[in-house]
Amino acid sequence: MTGRLCIISIIVTFLIIGCSKQAGLTESQIRLSEAKKAQAVLIEKANIILDTKVKGIFLEDLNHISYASEIALRAKQVFIDAKINLKSESLAALDNRIGSYVNSAGLTAVKLLHQSVDMTVSFKKDIEDMPLQPLTSNSTSTSDGMVKFLAKQYSVDIKSCCISDLKDIAIFLSQVDELEHYPLRKMIANVEVRLSSVLRHPETAKKYKNEINAIGEQYKNTQSANKR
Repeated sequence: MTGRLCIISIIVTFLIIGCSKQAGLTESQIRLSEAKKAQAVLIEKANIILDTKVKGIFLEDLNHISYASEIALRAKQVFIDAKINLKSESLAALDNRIGSYVNSAGLTAVKLLHQSVDMTVSFKKDIEDMPLQPLTSNSTSTSDGMVKFLAKQYSVDIKSCCISDLKDIAIFLSQVDELEHYPLRKMIANVEVRLSSVLRHPETAKKYKNEINAIGEQYKNTQSANKR
């Protein structure tokens, strides 16, 4: 009887060890399964946004595209946090889909940068073309008031037409690839400083426009490689 119990005990021990090993494998598989599910939810959410919100007018679509790009980054982070070193075909497809908007972002930014320079040069000319007033207190006050009005209007117009959209484009490009799009993002970051320089020295506008064109070449007739 004692021998039989001993044999049963040994068998049970082996079964326990075997179950423990199987449990360890199952835990890893569960972790992978949960990560795939969590990632799939995010990928689906991003694709739905691109399917239903993007209408084909880039600046109107930009916030939706940028939001989908942010969700894609979160989807990538799921595998990183779970320490899973696997490539997801669905995530790669989403990245390629988001990357297809990069050229539009770059070319739109170039257009807005040129527009901001033209508006600045035009504003400077409007100020210079104002008729000289007689040196009386009333006329000087009126002239100063007009300059302040034009300056305020210029500030509002330049922000609404160009600066706000440029900053949104820079955010999107940083999500796609910070290094690849650094030159354009840097130019956007410095746009207000450069426009102030153009305002003081209008003759520098042509040089600035040439710099804009040089950076814009990156986005002409090429599909930006996605390097997330």
